[in-house]
Amino acid sequence: MIIQFTLPILIMFISGMVSVGLTILAWNNRSLPMAKLFIVLMAAETVWIFGSAFELMSTDLSMVLFFNNIEYPAMMTVVVSWIFVALAHTGREHYLTKKTIPLFFIVPALVCLLVFTNPWHHLYYTGFHSVIVGGAVVWVYEHGPLFWIMFAYNYVVGIAALALTASRLLSPNDFYRRQTLLLLCAASIPVLFNLAYVFRITPFPEYDLTQIAFLLTGLVLGVGLLRYQLFSAAPVAYSRVFATIRDGVIVINSQFRVIDLNPAAERITGTKVRHVVGRELTGLVPEIAAILVRPVPDHEVWQGELLLTPGDQPHYYDVQLIPLDEEGSGSRGYLCILRDVTARKQAELGLMTANKKINLLTKITRHDLENKLMIMHGYIPLLRKAPLTPAQQEYLNKQEAAVNVMREHVEFTRKYQQLGAQAPVWQHAETLIRRAKTQVFMGLVRFTCNVGTVEILADAMLERVFYNLLDNAVRYGGDHLKEITITSRKDGAALVIVVEDDGSGISPEVMDHLFEQGAGKNTGLGLFLSREILGITNITIEQNGVSGSGARFEIRVPPGMFRYAL
Repeated sequence: MIIQFTLPILIMFISGMVSVGLTILAWNNRSLPMAKLFIVLMAAETVWIFGSAFELMSTDLSMVLFFNNIEYPAMMTVVVSWIFVALAHTGREHYLTKKTIPLFFIVPALVCLLVFTNPWHHLYYTGFHSVIVGGAVVWVYEHGPLFWIMFAYNYVVGIAALALTASRLLSPNDFYRRQTLLLLCAASIPVLFNLAYVFRITPFPEYDLTQIAFLLTGLVLGVGLLRYQLFSAAPVAYSRVFATIRDGVIVINSQFRVIDLNPAAERITGTKVRHVVGRELTGLVPEIAAILVRPVPDHEVWQGELLLTPGDQPHYYDVQLIPLDEEGSGSRGYLCILRDVTARKQAELGLMTANKKINLLTKITRHDLENKLMIMHGYIPLLRKAPLTPAQQEYLNKQEAAVNVMREHVEFTRKYQQLGAQAPVWQHAETLIRRAKTQVFMGLVRFTCNVGTVEILADAMLERVFYNLLDNAVRYGGDHLKEITITSRKDGAALVIVVEDDGSGISPEVMDHLFEQGAGKNTGLGLFLSREILGITNITIEQNGVSGSGARFEIRVPPGMFRYAL
């Protein structure tokens, strides 16, 4: 047997080595579903390329046909593998199961059988003849009718794979569009070269340049793998997300008619998509339709909570109505998302019931304590009228002081019994600060508040925090106190509200325990509870003033817990 070596053969070997490299790269990422399909594609392509190279190196017809028989199973596997890759790339890999995958190989298996048995029927190749090209012997195949049937099948499958892949060009994500373009280029290059060979429209009609085209395909795929992560960043079809998301999704057009709904929405509404598409929303979920008929500003997302009763049991849903524009969705309308929050709502209602019972018990207990303390306080003046020894007088003074402290504590529980009883609400900071200021006798002390239009998400008792800070400043600021100022500033993504005065400040011995329960004068609970109120929404407070130069408190509001009112 004479072996020949030409430039096309050299290019084929280079193309084959590139294909081997891509196969190894895919194998190293074999844990990814896309990579497994890519391994099959690249391995089959490698066999096809090297088989063609050895075919061209052979001058004997029997050896040429031997290598051709090795190429055909690999070639047909490449065609099928491309449709597999296209299905996986577009999020349709659920069609590839143990039952369906063998079906894709029925026709390729028949084609290979016809090629192997061609010497007995001559319907695939009707004949062969050799030509001399550049000093090398090249065997030319004369195609029979079965070849053209195989040719039509391969191109139907190939066009289907290209169409599936091209559908991802509609993705709004630019990264995935570029990724898809690379795949389309990689698949189209060998297709064009193969068409040129079959219809003999190349400068070298005797050579099948399809395998050489795989060199360009390999380079394009290499860019896709290294730059666009074809294995790990395959796009997920929106239809798959739409079908599997647990929240109910209803798509509504501008006439408030149902365009589509996902399986979760079918369960919520108790109907099937085929029965409601085109119907008005009022016939499906009238509670949501009633919201849509209200005037809603463009591009504004409506969010709220609705009680729906699709079956025998009522369910609470967190509802979002998101406007759709023509640019983003192809038509104007709304996207309605329903999230079942029944379990959370039931827990909230149970907690509210428990809080009501606790508050009722607290009120009754406090009322009884106040009555008993009032009686004790009333007897103290009567006891003072009786002749007392100095020791008895001292004991009576201590008893009166203890009763007064107990009465202050009882009053304190009255003011703070609602702490955390309600969900945090948005509150206009400057409004509640000025309202808190009216409850404190300021005398001649100047007051300045400049926090702007900021709103804070906090417990409903936020006003009490500023009342405590102002009351403490006036009560303990001393004779030096002339002015109290409250300002705000941004610190990175957080908001800092500063409350400061020019009084005598806070003594060093109290500084380290300022926010602890029982610290300071009076009840020792004001700043402790202030910190607890703020902490409900992760707001912090600290004192960083200097003793003798006034008190300075910084309230730090984290991102998401403040906003600016229009």
